[in-house]
Amino acid sequence: MSKSEINPMLTDPEMKEIVDSFLIESKEIIDSLDVDLIELEKNPTDENLLNKVFRSFHTIKGSSGFLNLNKLTSLTHRCEDILNKLRKKEASLDSMVMDSILLGYDKMKELLNSIETNHNEDVEIENVIQKLQTTISKLGNKNKELIQIVETQKSKRGRKKKTEEKILVEAKKDLAVTKVEETSKQVQSEEQKSETENTNQENKKADNSIRVDVEKLDELLNMVSELVLGRNRLAQINLEVSREFEGTQLARELEDTTKLIDMMTNELQQLVMKTRMVKIGKVFNKYPRLVRDLSKTANKKINLIIEGEETELDKTLIEEINDPLVHILRNSIDHGIEKEEDRIKAGKNPVGTIKLNAEHEGNNIIITIEDDGKGIDPEVIKSKAISKGLISQQKADELSKQDLLNLIFLPGFSTAEVVTNISGRGVGMDVVKTNVTKLRGMINLESTVGVGTKIQIKLPLTLAIISGMIVKVDKEQFVIPLNSVIEVIRVHSENVYSINNKPVIKLRDRIIPLVSLRQVVLNQTEQSENNIWQYVVIVGLAERQVGIEVDELLGQKEIVIKSLGSYIGRVPGIAGSTIMGDGTVILILDINELINKTQHDK
Repeated sequence: MSKSEINPMLTDPEMKEIVDSFLIESKEIIDSLDVDLIELEKNPTDENLLNKVFRSFHTIKGSSGFLNLNKLTSLTHRCEDILNKLRKKEASLDSMVMDSILLGYDKMKELLNSIETNHNEDVEIENVIQKLQTTISKLGNKNKELIQIVETQKSKRGRKKKTEEKILVEAKKDLAVTKVEETSKQVQSEEQKSETENTNQENKKADNSIRVDVEKLDELLNMVSELVLGRNRLAQINLEVSREFEGTQLARELEDTTKLIDMMTNELQQLVMKTRMVKIGKVFNKYPRLVRDLSKTANKKINLIIEGEETELDKTLIEEINDPLVHILRNSIDHGIEKEEDRIKAGKNPVGTIKLNAEHEGNNIIITIEDDGKGIDPEVIKSKAISKGLISQQKADELSKQDLLNLIFLPGFSTAEVVTNISGRGVGMDVVKTNVTKLRGMINLESTVGVGTKIQIKLPLTLAIISGMIVKVDKEQFVIPLNSVIEVIRVHSENVYSINNKPVIKLRDRIIPLVSLRQVVLNQTEQSENNIWQYVVIVGLAERQVGIEVDELLGQKEIVIKSLGSYIGRVPGIAGSTIMGDGTVILILDINELINKTQHDK
């Protein structure tokens, strides 16, 4: 088959189901191998793990051979040979051997991607095959080299002694071969038993689960969203009927029916949301390999601790959160964790630690990345930002410690003295802020010089149905997404200050700029007549916070986001709309745009 020729088996309509099944199964195995290989390097004597890794390569080899995927078959066969030698104890696992296996693993991923995208194996693998073959040869020659060394040393001794020792060596060799054969038979017997048990368990799991296209789940979620709107409308009608016909049988029956519909809608909504949920371990499991490779590049010893990988969140968020986490980990490895000699001088453990944790908090998920490195010095951040022209000296002097730390999220900012292959180009943390903002999330950064840095990312569990705070400004109602709300305060007019002719309030140790919905959204220049006391809703996105001035707080409700289509962008600060229980349409605020407006107005 030529390099770019399409494999006919991959495009045969009758083979489509088999090919799709192969790709899905292979991807699941690849994801599992990503974790298992790094774990095996840490625990090379774990025979169960070694057998599991061997079976993973063996499964892909068998399936790819059936589909005439010759390159993938050849590649997995070489990796399988190396692992087989480890299983038979003909070789030991070291860094060189694992590098070879990982090299083959990476090329397997490339091949699978080409098979899925282009229906061929248009990937060059000859260099990798040669390196794997070299590793296999080295492992095979290891025992021969030892025997030659021993024989060379013994040749200096007498012939009689040499003969006696030769007999002894042969006897020991025969005994060793016998033991290896017995051990091999025992291992094969245990493996066959284990594989049978695993197959039975997998079959049981397969019988209890099915694969559903994501588009169908999206359609189901849209239908549930409409049902939520209907539920809200029914609740409003029930309220009006109960007022007019209080105490009647009609009112009681409608109330009972409304409660039943409300309960069933809530349960259905939760079930549909759960079907879209994916364990965050799907993302986290990629990082042990990332940390291993980057720590070797940086010549540092780093231990990655992962917790909360069972935590679930929406599939859409899973796909978007990977890039921000990779950038944060890169920065922790390059800027955060010190080199071994520097950690020893500082009285720290020579091996640095990065902790990655995920947990639920209400309707949000909190992802924490914490390292025990050198921390971030606010004064260094300040001087770098000024020297790069990102902020003026006067503005920098007005910032609190927390605001100075948040400067690392500015585009083009970097504290790196030298640009490395890992980081230092001033794009990492800006990407983090952009992606988290797009997901309507928040970032909190804490750091102590010499102790370490902790970054927390707060994300909503879903982006389709959200909890919102209903507020009123003048005669108009608005929805503020509840996951963006930090707190609500009541402010006296005397506590509103002006910086650069813009209103701000001082909240604890931070200066919070204020946003007037009258001016930004309603395009009114006049202030409220009752402006002595004002409600201020403090909201945040990524690392930024602002206060939204409102007249009244009307409560909280679950709302369904409806797009305004081509009208989006015509009215600043509006992200979409929702339909209330009484049928009225109210607007949902775009917190990101409102915050950006305060930034641009400075």
